[in-house]
Parts: sequence; structure tokens; C-alpha cells
Amino acid sequence: MSLKVILGGVAALSLLMGAAIVTPASADAVADFYRGKTVTIVVAAGPGGNHTKYSQFLAPFLEKYMPGNPKFVTQNMGGAGGTKAANFLYNTDPQDGTRIGILLSDTPLASRLRSTGVKYKANKFQYLGGADRTRTAFVIMKRAGIRSFDDAMKKQVIMGSTGKGSQTYTVPTIVNALFDTKFKTILGYRGMGGIYLALERGEVDGFSSVWASIHSLRPQWVKEKKIDVVAALSYDKLPDRPDVPLLHEMTNDPMKKKIIALLNGNGVLGRCWLAPPKVPADRIAALRMAFSKALADPDARAGTAKRRMTWDPVPWQELQQQVANIVSADDAVIDRMRAAIKTGGETKRKK
Repeated sequence: MSLKVILGGVAALSLLMGAAIVTPASADAVADFYRGKTVTIVVAAGPGGNHTKYSQFLAPFLEKYMPGNPKFVTQNMGGAGGTKAANFLYNTDPQDGTRIGILLSDTPLASRLRSTGVKYKANKFQYLGGADRTRTAFVIMKRAGIRSFDDAMKKQVIMGSTGKGSQTYTVPTIVNALFDTKFKTILGYRGMGGIYLALERGEVDGFSSVWASIHSLRPQWVKEKKIDVVAALSYDKLPDRPDVPLLHEMTNDPMKKKIIALLNGNGVLGRCWLAPPKVPADRIAALRMAFSKALADPDARAGTAKRRMTWDPVPWQELQQQVANIVSADDAVIDRMRAAIKTGGETKRKK
């Protein structure tokens, strides 16, 4: 084993121990600070989506385990595909631990792909914990007549999107460049709830986003067989649709595989909470401990099963590492992705 690997492991262990240790004195100070206060969870999406649903569900468990037992409430802040909320959390006060957030899984990647509008550094956020490892799917209403990924290479499909910082835009746009598909995105919908309504109204015919959300927010679409799933962006198969092809299996091109791997990694960020960069270390340690206990609570696990919410907790260290991978990704890979987005076509939603 090389010295570099050994030192890297020691550094990682030191980081883990330093972030997790809370002395009795600091624990008392944290409890005193939070007692009687409210912690706002800024949700980077409009109401009606799973980011709100997960945050509201987890709130009473966080109140149970957080020193001082503060109240946790949600504040929706959709816009610019999640960038609006990320900029807000990063650049505004308070940064004392009374405001945290749940951003879109693509927010860290957007910080490297976008040349304008981004006013945050993704690796400076302090990640707290995640509730799930999500899988992205290309979901298309049957009325569109697109039954397979090959069909999407031959016929245009109108896709709904919240904004250019969201996977609802970046993923189909990049996939168009990699596979010559004909996805056309309509920008400007307010959260996934807005996209679902657009699908029901016939304004758009599909989207690319978290597959599990369909089961919790529109289970009737699955039950009534109103949708087709033509591809998935994930390391592994969709549990209930193992026949759906995975994008990384569709190419042997080394550059394309690197791009898809970077997109696949965002799955661990699919349901994760974070704090602004300036929140004091003792409060971050307490928040991380509260999230760890809340996510492992047996009543939480039982409750998610009843609500058709997938639950596969992700520790904060893994979240922080995935963001570090994105920030340090090969410039050639990022340049190729930027070029794909720059040449991608989109239309703004008519108000």
C-alpha cells in the first residue's frame, strides 16, 4: 500500500472523528442554542414534490434527536433548477445552524457545468445525511407512442423541466448529444409537481427524474399502465423494472462512459440535506448526529413503507465525497458535457 493511500486514509479518519466528536460542554452549548428555536429546511423545489414530502416526514424525528429539541419547518424555494435555493443558502444569513436545506441532486454538478447564475461552491456546503439512493428514469406517457429508447432516437419527445440547473434539463440534453435522441425540453415548471400537472394536461409527454417519485406521487400512472420507461440512469437496474436498459450499458465509448458515470453518481445526492458553509463545527456535528439517528429510527423506516417512500440512508461522509468527486472531475469530461448543454435545444414554458 502506498504512502499516499495510507496518508489519505488517515486524513479521512481524522476528518470523520473530528466532525463526530461532541464534548459534554459543547453538547450543552448546542442544546442551549437550539432550545426554543426553529430550524428552517429550505427545499429547492416547489410544493408537492418528494423533497418537501421527505423533509416534512423527517422533521419530527429530527426534533426528537436534535439537542435542545428545536422545531423543524420547511420553506419551498423553487427556481432555476435548484440554483436559486443553493445561492440563497450559500450567500445569506443566518448561517448559525437555524437554516439548512435540501437541494436537487444535480446542484453540485451544476456548479461546474454552468457558466452563469451559480454563486456557490458545492464542496463548501456541509452535508448532513441522505434518505435514499435514487435512480433516474426516462418516463414517457403512452400517448406519445415512444415504447423504447430507439424510438426516442427517431421521434421527438417533449420533456418537462424545472430549469437548466436540474437533471430534468441536463440529463436529456446531454443524452441527446451522446445518443442522438430527440428529447426537447420545455423549461419553467415549478417543481416536479408542476411537471406532473403538465403531463396530465398534455403540455409535455415525458421527463427524466427520480423513478421512485412516481410511486409515491402518481402511483395510478403505474397501476393504470399510462407510462413507459425507456431507459434508466443508474448503477443498477430499477428494482421493479429490470428490463429497462441502463445508459452505461449502451456504449463502449470511454468518454461517454465517464460522463454517464459522473451522472450516475448523483444518485447518492438524491435526497440529502446540507448546511451553509459558515455554520459552527459543534452545531454541524450535532445536526449530523441527529440526522444519523433520525434516518435509522425504526418508526421512520416503518412510516416510509406505509407512504411508499423509498428509504436507503446515505451517511454524510459519502455525500461529501461524491461532491468532491464532482469538483475534481476531469476537465475534458466537464467540457464535453458543457458543449452538449450549450448546443442543446430548449423552449421556455408559455405562461
